[in-house]
Amino acid sequence: MSSAPRPRPRWRDREGHWPRRALFLPWAFALGGVLLSLWHGGRPSVWFDELATASAIDRSPGELWHLLTNIDAVHGLYYWCVRTFSLAFGMDETALRAFSALGVGAATAACYVLARRLGGDVFALVAGIIALILPRITWAGVEARSYSWVIASAALVLIAAHRAASAAGAPGAATSGATVMRRAWFGYGAALLLATVLFLYSATLALAVAVVLASDPRTRTRAVLRPAVIASVVAIVLASPVAILAATQRDQVSWLRWPGWRIFQNVMVDQWFDHSLAFAAAAWLVIAVAAVLWWRRGVAGPARTAGAAPSDLGPAVRYGLAGALVPLAAILLVSPVVPSYVGRYVSFTVPGVVLVLAAAVTTVARALPRPRVAGAVVLVALTVAAIPGYLWQHSPLSKPGGSDFSYAARYIRDNARPGDCVFFQVQPSWAWPSLRIAYDGLPGMFDGLRDIGDDGNRRTEGKLWDKEKGVNQWASWAADNCTAAWVLTDADRPETDFRQENGNLWWTFRPFQFMGTDMQVSLDDGGLAVTHQEQFHILQVVHLVQPEASSGPIPPPLPPHTRHSYW
Repeated sequence: MSSAPRPRPRWRDREGHWPRRALFLPWAFALGGVLLSLWHGGRPSVWFDELATASAIDRSPGELWHLLTNIDAVHGLYYWCVRTFSLAFGMDETALRAFSALGVGAATAACYVLARRLGGDVFALVAGIIALILPRITWAGVEARSYSWVIASAALVLIAAHRAASAAGAPGAATSGATVMRRAWFGYGAALLLATVLFLYSATLALAVAVVLASDPRTRTRAVLRPAVIASVVAIVLASPVAILAATQRDQVSWLRWPGWRIFQNVMVDQWFDHSLAFAAAAWLVIAVAAVLWWRRGVAGPARTAGAAPSDLGPAVRYGLAGALVPLAAILLVSPVVPSYVGRYVSFTVPGVVLVLAAAVTTVARALPRPRVAGAVVLVALTVAAIPGYLWQHSPLSKPGGSDFSYAARYIRDNARPGDCVFFQVQPSWAWPSLRIAYDGLPGMFDGLRDIGDDGNRRTEGKLWDKEKGVNQWASWAADNCTAAWVLTDADRPETDFRQENGNLWWTFRPFQFMGTDMQVSLDDGGLAVTHQEQFHILQVVHLVQPEASSGPIPPPLPPHTRHSYW
């Protein structure tokens, strides 16, 4: 019994071999993404979310499991992976972000592979370059959270969906064997399950895949839609335990608010371009010009660029628009009722954005007399527009609020002597936990220093943070244990400072002066006098020592008050 010959995979040449560039280029883009992320990757100070990552993984497997049953179940898979990585590479900022850098490499390579399946060699090259420079991807490489891997897994979902749909809609698919079809849809379901467990919002990619399949007459058939729906439902059902557990932990995102009119800035700039106005303007301009050309000529225009097979950009545009807009629309529709939207939370739509922007660049280039040169010029312009944002992402104070935890902690580490005491402000005006989170999230920074201890152990209680003991306990402990001490506390500021982050959250930094606070008075009662205050950005470090006995009533000098310069 004979069967129709199976179609040769697009990546193979006429002899059925894999072209060298088909194997080399994904790795080249992956390496480029990793290196771009690692450059000064440890320079930005950590902030709350990254401190939470370090605090979560700095415990035994049993303690981590206990934590996830109480909070942060949505990050469970990422925590287990980065914890394993940290066993070999450590837990400082550079090491934790190196794991994210690997995710950027995977995401960039996956975007290239996806684009090549949908649009051919040249189109994939354009998409790979865009993935390298897209601000949301470069941001993910210096963020010790799961976002870079979320982007990579989302691209994998789209790759698997296209592979399964192509196999189902190929000539002779009916006679090529049910086993091959089942494997293809199993692969899609597995990819969707992985993406959903890694980040629950990624489940909305199933809606994007459904829209793509329904929009193409070749895949708008029972033979394609039915297994796609079954695979999606099974994947989401298998991921439901994580979703149910996360629903019981809803309080951890109680700070979310609908951003109001700022939603337009969030969608147009922040969510995909990470506050990079220059890149956002350039990207939207290219997309707008391409949209006009698509409206006038259709998406399947003549391919003037040699090797740009297939010339039809329709599949790439369909997958791109669906992958970027369908999940976003679902989240925005829910958010006014159940606040769920933050720009970085829709990072999993980035592969769709890469496809749309690559299609736009390709379309504009084809409309000009010398397409290759024109395409290169457009890509160079986008790269130049991305540079300021990239440099800012790798600068010391680039994290939300201008976080400076790393620098303040390093100052204590570099200047304290073994046996000195260390204290943490219990409640700054702009944060609900104690500044002891620096102790929990920056392991090793305070080694050799004496600490009053916690008032609630995060490991045994299954919580992210320890509690700092009350200031009323500082005086007696300092009198018995300290001849010198360091205090991590709020920075001195004369007036209230309001800063809006993520489009829907205001941080309020209230006026503060350390001298005269309960902390200073309590430590003074414990025999410690302020000798120096080092101001950072939102934090300061105060040094206190036990004064030498004086022979006369000479008042102590006013404490020096200096501002730290970042390195």
